[in-house]
Amino acid sequence: MRNFLFLVVLIIFTSACSNDNDLLNVNSVQGDWKLEEARFYGLEGGASSDGIIDYSNQNIVYSFQQNGTLLVTGTGGSNVGYSNGIYLYNFGLDHLTFDDNNQIPLVKINDSKWIYEKINQKMILKQSYVDGPDLVFVKE
Repeated sequence: MRNFLFLVVLIIFTSACSNDNDLLNVNSVQGDWKLEEARFYGLEGGASSDGIIDYSNQNIVYSFQQNGTLLVTGTGGSNVGYSNGIYLYNFGLDHLTFDDNNQIPLVKINDSKWIYEKINQKMILKQSYVDGPDLVFVKE
């Protein structure tokens, strides 16, 4: 009886903690994502260089596949992300730096680490922590 009660409490606790925005669920990343925009933050020459590049009219798709490959299509030219091709990716908790004790959700594409965030059906991959872009995607 004691084990049964423990099991019931455990099931209730774990089901109450899971939700649609589970950051550790690899299925959150997998699938086809259309690049909507790239955001920049920083200073250049002492002045703010914040800006946005709008890709919403282009059909640039990042396809995160179950086998750990990322297929990028539709770039047709240059963009601030990745050009057409196949890349390796990994999603999970990791450190940004070697001396960092905190693990955060990251998408590692080849050797580049991107902070993962999901807000209102949009996925944001961030490199603004190293003065890189933040890429904003919508699910296809």
